[in-house]
Amino acid sequence: MKTKRNIFDKLNTLLFGKDLRVTTGEPYTQVREGDYSSYYPLEKYIDFTQQAPDNCYDIRDYGADINATDEANAKAIQQAIDKCHQDGSGTVLISGGMYITTTIFLRSNVTLFIDKDSSLSANTSGKGYKHNALIYAFDCDNISITGGGKLIGNGTLFGLKPVSENMFTPSPVIDVIKMRQDYRAQIRFAHKSKYGSILLTEKCRNIKIHNIIFEDSPWWTYKMLVCDGVKITDTVIWNNRNVANSDGFDIAGSCNVEIDHCFVSTADDGIVLKNAIWCGCEKEMHGITVRNCEVISRTNCFKIGTETTYDIYDVTVEDCNFLMTDLYPGAVSGVSIEACDGAKVHDVKVKNITMDRCTCPLFIRLGNRNRAAEVTSATANKTEIVKEAGDEKPVGKNIFDGKSEMYNITVEDIKAANVELPVIVAGYRQKLKTKCCTDVTIRNFDITYRDAIEIKDNRLFIPEYTKVYPECWRFRNLPAYGIWARHCRNLKIENFTCRGIKDGHRKEKIFIDCK
Repeated sequence: MKTKRNIFDKLNTLLFGKDLRVTTGEPYTQVREGDYSSYYPLEKYIDFTQQAPDNCYDIRDYGADINATDEANAKAIQQAIDKCHQDGSGTVLISGGMYITTTIFLRSNVTLFIDKDSSLSANTSGKGYKHNALIYAFDCDNISITGGGKLIGNGTLFGLKPVSENMFTPSPVIDVIKMRQDYRAQIRFAHKSKYGSILLTEKCRNIKIHNIIFEDSPWWTYKMLVCDGVKITDTVIWNNRNVANSDGFDIAGSCNVEIDHCFVSTADDGIVLKNAIWCGCEKEMHGITVRNCEVISRTNCFKIGTETTYDIYDVTVEDCNFLMTDLYPGAVSGVSIEACDGAKVHDVKVKNITMDRCTCPLFIRLGNRNRAAEVTSATANKTEIVKEAGDEKPVGKNIFDGKSEMYNITVEDIKAANVELPVIVAGYRQKLKTKCCTDVTIRNFDITYRDAIEIKDNRLFIPEYTKVYPECWRFRNLPAYGIWARHCRNLKIENFTCRGIKDGHRKEKIFIDCK
């Protein structure tokens, strides 16, 4: 058991280390042990007694049939939705089993009621989908999805075979380089047939998602793009935990969003806020509340970033449980707050969170990746999902360069078990200029480390990592076990406890350029 990385190990990593992203091959459709979490508290979140109202627009009356083709069902479902919309308002009923369909379009003042034991399901080919979504709504008012049934994305069918089998036994040594390799070796990276999200709402207002199950999404499960007034309650996302880029809730450029009493189990970020020009976002976003949720994620349970060119503020996350079950490694981070592409991220409050097996409990990162100068809406996610390139050009390199700021962040009342990395708070220094995380308060923070020894990785210096993808694992093993902070102003640490450390070569707290 190696507990110290020597010069030859470092050279081997530098010269021969490679990313284990699989890019070729046929779709890998096998469901393996551990792909789905052993913890699935469905009855805690879904009410299977909910009844549809009278006088519904039943899709069976328009020709939908569980034995029909996906094109025929899509046509019938669309007719029911359009008739409901034309009549002013009402409920479209999906009942009687599973209906295979291609893209359907929601309309204003329409409720989609999916009955218990019934579902809308994507086909197995990934063909026939528009706007990269199973369900799509554009410029709609007052739309709802409810009923206790399922929206099934069949995401397991649209990935490539991973390098290794699922891993369950934690390593006896905490080694971040090996940890990242092990994680990526288990991931099903995208096959070209991957079609997109289960649900995409774009420029819509007054959306309600209640008592519904999203199952096995191929990509971002529910993407809300430039929407205003979204309320999601008693909702479950149940994804294969190895399908790459299968985020749970993606809140992109949207305001006044409430997510309350939801369960998410997924491979990528559980609940994530994005606000980037290449995502189709247009201006600042604010008024986001997440509470009473349980999130299982292989990456970040709650995250602001990575894609952030426009400002994000007035965000509250409280009374949640973030964790990883069964698989190794654990979640990359419990809470990740990032501003690296031009956004000002500020006035964020995180309170009363329990965590288990989140590698890094808290990652706060100010950087200057300036990705908008390099990508477009078509090229930003080209390894995740295929889009037409078109004639779109990246914005000028100076539009968002150096504009990101991070301030007024409060994280308190946190209890994290089986931790493997310290809290990280990092600004950056670039071209002789320093930008700092400002007014960050960490209060009532309790960390217990996993029962393991951390590898000793002596480095002459810790790089700034200013322009690379922001992630806590990027910093590798650090010389602190409690808090590692660099380039901060007015950083307040109150009632911070860290226990369970087995090695003696690290300090509890390291502050570099923190005033």
